[in-house]
Amino acid sequence: MTWENRLRLFVGVLGVVLLVGALTLVFNQRQNRITSFTGQVTADVYTVGADHAGTVIGQYVEPGEEVQPGQRLFTVQSLQLKEDLANGLEIDDTDAYAIDAKRGTITYYAVVAGEISALNARVGNSVPAGAGLAEITAAGNRSVSASFRLLPRDYARVVSGTAARILLPDGEILDGTVETITAETGESGTISKLRISSAELVGASASLTNPGAPVTVSVDLVDSGPLAGVSDLVTDFLIKIGLR
Repeated sequence: MTWENRLRLFVGVLGVVLLVGALTLVFNQRQNRITSFTGQVTADVYTVGADHAGTVIGQYVEPGEEVQPGQRLFTVQSLQLKEDLANGLEIDDTDAYAIDAKRGTITYYAVVAGEISALNARVGNSVPAGAGLAEITAAGNRSVSASFRLLPRDYARVVSGTAARILLPDGEILDGTVETITAETGESGTISKLRISSAELVGASASLTNPGAPVTVSVDLVDSGPLAGVSDLVTDFLIKIGLR
């Protein structure tokens, strides 16, 4: 065998080894990544609750209206409140409400900036103590709730702080982090629900990150296999050179 043929054989064998190694790494990486079957953008929702039973005599907002902290929302007239005050009950005003002892009314205010996403009471309605008058979906502070079907052996490989990728409807990919992990068992089996936080949600298009907007989430499982170190090394190298 000539040196030229030996060189060709060596290059061929080397090429096969590299190809098999690359395919092995790709397979290993895919085995260590999960993708959600449902996912949506969520936001913090605050309920404006009635502290005392009474009648709504003032309604100052409508569904979909933007509100700011300190903005007046409702006034409720309450005989129960008036009786409690007459019996010596002391109630201090807060950021959420103000008491008019003479009239026996409570005026409720917004404590966060956001949007009136639900209006449960209007002028003339009677409301029991503890009833929700309205709901405010807070501005900003968006996160993602995603559901996964995990094998039992994979559940322990999802940990808080793990990096996640959020795919928006327009194809844009945002970086996120797994915040919480819960599991629910139903008719379709055990579903793992992950809450994903991402600072990049604030800067993305508002129409794509409104609460309820559908997204797809992928999360890397903790890789404890024999190729874990090699996979991480190759992945870090690809990120550095811009190929991932």
